[in-house]
Amino acid sequence: MNAPSVGSVYAACLAPGVARLKPRPGWMFAEEYYDQRRWLACRRGALWEAAREKELAVPITVRWHGGTTVDLTLGNDNSLCLYVCGSFEPNEFAFLDKVLRPGMVFVDVGANDGYFTLFAARRVGPAGRVVAAEPSSRERAHLQRNLGRNGLDNVSVIPAAIGATSGLADLHLAHGVHAGHNTLGGFAHDDVVRASLERVAIEPLDSVIARLGLARVDFVKIDVEGAEARVIAGASNVLTSMRPMMLIEVNDKALRAQNHCAESLIETLCGDLRYEIFVFSPITGLVEPRRDGEPLSPNVVAVPCERAEEMAAAA
Repeated sequence: MNAPSVGSVYAACLAPGVARLKPRPGWMFAEEYYDQRRWLACRRGALWEAAREKELAVPITVRWHGGTTVDLTLGNDNSLCLYVCGSFEPNEFAFLDKVLRPGMVFVDVGANDGYFTLFAARRVGPAGRVVAAEPSSRERAHLQRNLGRNGLDNVSVIPAAIGATSGLADLHLAHGVHAGHNTLGGFAHDDVVRASLERVAIEPLDSVIARLGLARVDFVKIDVEGAEARVIAGASNVLTSMRPMMLIEVNDKALRAQNHCAESLIETLCGDLRYEIFVFSPITGLVEPRRDGEPLSPNVVAVPCERAEEMAAAA
């Protein structure tokens, strides 16, 4: 199978979430394809499914936020979102579009292929800085290729996992459709299969920021398949002195596979670190304060307590 030409798919692959950065109520993964069955998504989905079923490596380049482009391979989760459905975590990106400003310092922990990194690098501009940490050499090659394609030179790539202490660990690399769901613990989803192990370095975020000589950190995004509590444990200096806002994936099953849980992670953030938790509304897609007893959204926003009222007013 030949890869579709870039010109033939540009108009088709841009769903409203990419073009306008608006939140979506009740967001589901790949909703346009699996639920709404939009015609354009089904046409692209047929190509995606053919690549997956025949295990073909079909490269394609699509437009992303802020005038950037990204390289994809049909048949995996990332291309399902970006090529078939035209968006990826749209509520999270709509939120970041509101809060990121030129000159900010953004840290992407678990950068993967670099979707958040690319977006943040364009939003913070030449006066800003992005630190992108990705331990997998496979995903890091995709990240660096995407940075080069977009000519972004305000990004520092850290070839390490971010954790509580320095050291080495085995990273489980996911195979096939779910490539990118790499983890230091057990896979959070039953259908994820391990492709291989890679020995990777671990470095605390406090050490990374000190080594880079950064005087400020404004925003931290953390998506590390269950190691989020370890990232927080190794970032106490950054979180207490620089007080960044954070976007954190909270998956209790993945956290428990690494001897933590969602409840203890939230307690740590709200206790000694003095953060308040905001969630993405399943009705509006917007950020709102978490109410006692209500479930967490898959990603949460942690805001320093001293800025919580400001955040609530802007949400």
